[in-house]
Amino acid sequence: MLRVIHKKIWCIAAILFCIAAFIGCDYLVSHKRHILYGIPFSGTYADCNGTLLHIYLTPDQNYRVYKPIEEYPMSFIQALLLQEDKRFYSHCGINPVALVRAATETYIHHSRRIGASTITMQTAKLKYHLYTKTIRGKLLQIFLALRLEFLYSKQEILDAYVNLVPCGKNIEGFETAARYYFAKGIEQLNISEQLLLCVIPQNPAARTPSLASVPQALLDARQRLFEQWIAVNPQDTDLQTFISLPPDLTCRFPDHAPHFTRMIEQKRQSQQGNNPARPQGVIPTTLDTTLQNLCSYRIQQYLRQNHHLGVQNAAVLLLDYTTMHILADIGSAGFYNDSIQGQVDANISKRSPGSTLKPFIYALALQQGIIHYATMLKDTPSSFSEYTPDNYNSIYKGPIKAWSALTESRNIPAITLARQIHEPDLYDFLIRGGIQGLKPKDTYGLSIVLGSAEVTPFELVTLYAALANDGLEQHVRIAEDNTLSDACGMPYFTPHELFSKESAFIVRTMLEQNPPPDTRPTGNKDTSVAFKTGTSIGFKDCWTVGIFDRYVLCVWIGNFDGLGNNAFIGRSLATPLFFTIADSILATIPYKDRIVPKPAPKTVKQIPVCSVSGYLPGPHCPHTELAWFIPGVSPITTCRIHRSIAIDTRSGYRTDDLDNPYTKQVVREFWPSDLLALFEQAGLPRLTPPDYPPKEHRLDTSLVGYPPQIISPLRYTKYVFRSQDTSKNVLILSAAADADTDELFWFNGTTFITRTKPGEKYEWRPQPGTYELTVCDTKGRSSAINVNIQMER
Repeated sequence: MLRVIHKKIWCIAAILFCIAAFIGCDYLVSHKRHILYGIPFSGTYADCNGTLLHIYLTPDQNYRVYKPIEEYPMSFIQALLLQEDKRFYSHCGINPVALVRAATETYIHHSRRIGASTITMQTAKLKYHLYTKTIRGKLLQIFLALRLEFLYSKQEILDAYVNLVPCGKNIEGFETAARYYFAKGIEQLNISEQLLLCVIPQNPAARTPSLASVPQALLDARQRLFEQWIAVNPQDTDLQTFISLPPDLTCRFPDHAPHFTRMIEQKRQSQQGNNPARPQGVIPTTLDTTLQNLCSYRIQQYLRQNHHLGVQNAAVLLLDYTTMHILADIGSAGFYNDSIQGQVDANISKRSPGSTLKPFIYALALQQGIIHYATMLKDTPSSFSEYTPDNYNSIYKGPIKAWSALTESRNIPAITLARQIHEPDLYDFLIRGGIQGLKPKDTYGLSIVLGSAEVTPFELVTLYAALANDGLEQHVRIAEDNTLSDACGMPYFTPHELFSKESAFIVRTMLEQNPPPDTRPTGNKDTSVAFKTGTSIGFKDCWTVGIFDRYVLCVWIGNFDGLGNNAFIGRSLATPLFFTIADSILATIPYKDRIVPKPAPKTVKQIPVCSVSGYLPGPHCPHTELAWFIPGVSPITTCRIHRSIAIDTRSGYRTDDLDNPYTKQVVREFWPSDLLALFEQAGLPRLTPPDYPPKEHRLDTSLVGYPPQIISPLRYTKYVFRSQDTSKNVLILSAAADADTDELFWFNGTTFITRTKPGEKYEWRPQPGTYELTVCDTKGRSSAINVNIQMER
């Protein structure tokens, strides 16, 4: 019998010698990698304060959170070595004495199994997924353990072990177990909790605790380990009573911000592929759990209050524009609510933005010198080629100041400005702004003004942050790792100017005039809010996006199934939720800590303008008001609405005989004909200036007043006639005129076409070609455009 034993020992020695020789060769030819290279770890995300948000399964369906061994408390390492491998730092990876004893008991005496695995051997088993219940498997484990000892330091081996050790169910690693069982990191555990985790791996099947029960085998094993502990640390003897208490377990992982963390996890997985190079621990994000929970609470409260309107879903995105950090991201009203398709993430989904892009039309128009803060725009029924937009409820305001047209979201002024801006126009602006997935420009036409180009809330808050940052666009940040920043669907870009700081300031000032809901708390009314609403076509989406204090907040209400709801109107439905959230956030900020509003740039001035027309005041303008103006850029036009005329008090006619004692000098308003028609339609007729009596001499009026304005055909528009149905090959001629004109004359070059009344429509049937159209009024004032007509191919 002894001869047989000696023979086996010599065989084992020979094998070990061969293994050592192989390891030496292996080291010479191999490139040393991280000991955990290729092992996938869970995507683990924390908020900006370190609060854990979510832990995701690895591709092999385990929870495995990496934590460097240097961050483990020394008390835990000491307890672990007492439990698993007291001679870890002194042996070469295997314990020969323990191995011989275990082999003798198992394979010779065939008695009970005795464990002889060191931490290094266990690490080899876990790293290489070994089956070690056979002699062949055990020898391979020994070989790989020696290899690990040769290639890596003791600290690196211990690092691998604490992150791979099974701790019950599909939980691997002590940090993972601490997060699952106690909802805190390993460094936050007390000695009782540390000892409990140390004894689970010896028999996970029998010792795994749950909320329903804690196995007695687990408690007994902890008690035995504690007895070893006090033998080494007698000062902890008085902890016996504490150790005897049942553990305070949570047995679940946190589940905060699932849309946000899933978005980052998908990006991380796509970057790593199937071969992660190095383990990654907890990934810090920019999210603030306090603000996330506040927004979530307000959404749920608002949905309950408005459930009778069919409001079931909402999304919120909150950005700190000073740091570009995303602080709250709620992609739906309920991630696990299948009735609203809650796992769809509205914040990275393309939706029609309604009118929320209009501020950027005004910013470009300001920058290009087309308007200033109070320029008078026309809100009248208009047709743009085959596109005939209208306003909500088909109500038109007539003459309207630029700031008012924006805050009231008037469609016609916005579309008119969109036709005038160029290099960039709105489409080019969106491309420069990083908006992804846009179709060719011709696909949208002027409907892009009203939201036909779909965007995501992430893209919207990025654009609005540029407004807050004086026209400078910066990429949003969702995590400290910049390589994950494009997870939101916008490729990473360096900061660049989207529009001038002057136009950004004026647009912010315009939006601050937007009236908040009457229910807004009085204490917050000192904090200005620059916001814009939007409603998509078909009432499928409603929005409110705005800037307050240091934040940009985007609120969306709608349905993921695309069903419309007449209640989905931005101002009446999304705005109250916006202000509920904004005021709740402001309530958490002491007044002294709120951001002071930015002063106007030195290159922006306030000048007096006519309070009626918005133009520079003329000598007869009775009232003026201040308006923001960009010197050298904003248009310089003197008011021609208010004019002084002489009236014969006997006849009521206008006269040029100023020496007549019956002549009276008065100021009258001269409005274009299309605006006069709107005033009359609204029941607000204006006092029009009287005409001259027949055959009376008149002063030269061609130098004052407004020339005719051609409404149709349109400038910069190519018209296409049909070759099949020529009956529809008609060009409409129509123009508005000054109040002192009642007849217009149309010419093609020098060829007379027709005469019309102001606002009257005439059907002209030209042949394809290029035409120079001119319209003149009775005072000799004129306007002209070039028209290009092509035949359909």
